[in-house]
Amino acid sequence: MKPWIVFIAFFSFASAPLAQVNKCVDAAGKTVYSQGACPKGAKASKIATAPTAPAPAAAPAKAGDAAKAGGPKTAAELEQDFRKRQQDQADGRKKQDERLAQSKAEQENCAAARRQLASFELTSRQMSINEKGERFFLDESQVEQEKQRARQAVANSCK
Repeated sequence: MKPWIVFIAFFSFASAPLAQVNKCVDAAGKTVYSQGACPKGAKASKIATAPTAPAPAAAPAKAGDAAKAGGPKTAAELEQDFRKRQQDQADGRKKQDERLAQSKAEQENCAAARRQLASFELTSRQMSINEKGERFFLDESQVEQEKQRARQAVANSCK
């Protein structure tokens, strides 16, 4: 026997007693409806009815009231929560990317400052370019000033 036939037969017989209502009319003509059997001496007739669904709950006044009331959320509220979670995740990824880019820029600035300081400390003769675009050599006091600036740049960039 096919399993789906057994399944349908089981549920059709199982739900049948729940859907029966008896109409009982006694000798005095009084009518009583019940799910149980009628008393002796009463005229019985069966009325088939579908099980009744519970009355719908009152709609919440605002969209957020369903969650506050403890009831299930509506589809719109679930969608709104989903969109909010997506937006929060996107914001989190964006902030993380910004922190990563900032950290990378700080590392590059530190490396450049250290290279410049090493350049001043390793060579004794330094040259620069003036406003006219001409190259000139720095004297000892100017080299020492440039070394101080380079040390300060390393101190500021490399934390």
